[in-house]
Amino acid sequence: MQNLRTHTVFVTLVMLFASIGGCRERADDSVASTSSPVTKVQPASAQRSKDWHDRVGREVKAFCADCHVLPLATSSERDHWPGEVDQGLNLYEVSGRTDLKVPARDDVIAFFEMQAPEKFDWSPWTKSFPQCRVDFTTQAVGLASDESSRTRPPGVTNVRWLDIGMKDGPALVYCDIGSGAVVAHWPNLDGGTSKHLATLFQPVHAEACDLDGDGHQDLVVADIGEFDANDSDLGRIIWLRRKPSQDEFEQVVLMEGLGRVADARPADFDNDGDIDLIVAEFGWRQSGRIVLLENQMTEAAASTDDGKQLAKSFVAHEVDDRHGSIHVPPVDLNDDGQMDFVAAISQGYETVEAFLNDGEGGFQREVIFAAPDPAFGLSGIQLVDLDQDGDLDVLMTNGDSFDRGVKPYHSICWLENEGTFPYKVHELCKMPGVLSAKAGDFDGDGDLDVVAGSLMAGPIQKQFERFEMASIVMLVQTEPGVFQPTTVQQKVHQHASIEVDDFDGDGKTDFAISNLLRTAKGNEPDVVIWWNQSSGP
Repeated sequence: MQNLRTHTVFVTLVMLFASIGGCRERADDSVASTSSPVTKVQPASAQRSKDWHDRVGREVKAFCADCHVLPLATSSERDHWPGEVDQGLNLYEVSGRTDLKVPARDDVIAFFEMQAPEKFDWSPWTKSFPQCRVDFTTQAVGLASDESSRTRPPGVTNVRWLDIGMKDGPALVYCDIGSGAVVAHWPNLDGGTSKHLATLFQPVHAEACDLDGDGHQDLVVADIGEFDANDSDLGRIIWLRRKPSQDEFEQVVLMEGLGRVADARPADFDNDGDIDLIVAEFGWRQSGRIVLLENQMTEAAASTDDGKQLAKSFVAHEVDDRHGSIHVPPVDLNDDGQMDFVAAISQGYETVEAFLNDGEGGFQREVIFAAPDPAFGLSGIQLVDLDQDGDLDVLMTNGDSFDRGVKPYHSICWLENEGTFPYKVHELCKMPGVLSAKAGDFDGDGDLDVVAGSLMAGPIQKQFERFEMASIVMLVQTEPGVFQPTTVQQKVHQHASIEVDDFDGDGKTDFAISNLLRTAKGNEPDVVIWWNQSSGP
């Protein structure tokens, strides 16, 4: 275990990372790629005087610390730094700011190259973890009968186990950004049944709730609008409103004109008895924030079919103006009867924070975790009592590889709630490209284990095929707080989301994992269910 907050932070240029895009795929990234500097710089091996180092260090620190936490030069290979510096300096120029002293470009590059590794060490990944001892069988969901009948490969960003009030039981509800589909699948060992619920722009997350209080389960969907990194305003919050006495939904646009929306979660934040929404607008450089949609729906409004009138019933309140929010799960964290939420904020901020409801329409921020580097790659959180001591911890992953590539320091971490902020950090396992992790008792011994999946950009994934690197890892808790990493699957780094539950009611914890392919074609299933066949501990 390792406390990530104890890393020594060396002086480097934080502005470089203001461009982190989270969901952007860069085709030129590689395991050992190079960047072409605009001008030739002095080799990193050249001797520099202490006076030079101190002077440049002060200039860089003054420039960087105005914006973000100071990053680590070791977060990139040496030959990546010229391109990173050029990108960062350009971002400052286009920002319109003129109040900071800009360090000389060549000095900055040389300064970082002196500290950066020539190449990352990938030797630990020539061998995989031991094979997982929990027995699973797999079942494909949404697989076309033949490749010619599928117009595009799966682009499933999120899968949830939700009760949507149909077919007498919960369903796996998943969102596909490629087709725009929101699909429900009721699984069983014979194959199960699926139902197409809606077609949107690019849906990325769905949650079930009764938004109008009519006794029927609805869905709230975060529609990112544009998957690739930009400041578009195509993001929307969609209410899939259950039609009376039907297993069908009508689409109500609750909010539009947003930056790229990553998450929307229902909860009663003002204790008035109805459901509000907390929204993570990921955005990019000029867009992004966290917004509370307050439900002010009257009985008269709830009885109408006028979508515009229904949308007016929700009033937006900006809670936080930072871009990069990924997940915003609601929870009463301090047991005061007021609904709080926890936010994972990436894109250079790289922090997990509690937003504590003050009961008067505001939130007090408390830092649960702050990464030591803006290139940390925060990719997701789950709120779970991992040590089963009666309070909620945070299971966190940092493996975003879609902007700055795969890093050997990507990992799965347990943020242990000891009753104070920040939480205690335990690094459970290194896992390059890890995007999602969920906890569950897979071996039936009474404690919680963890399953995690990786997602890499297409060109990068091909370059890592020579490594025996696990794409699905199971961390088996062998004794309290001790987790043994094991391999469930290798080399198939195309998993954006995991859901965990006992899908068939046999008393064993199963999991479902999504496939997200950014390729021209492919006949992979939308989701794969891993049925737990183990006999117990």
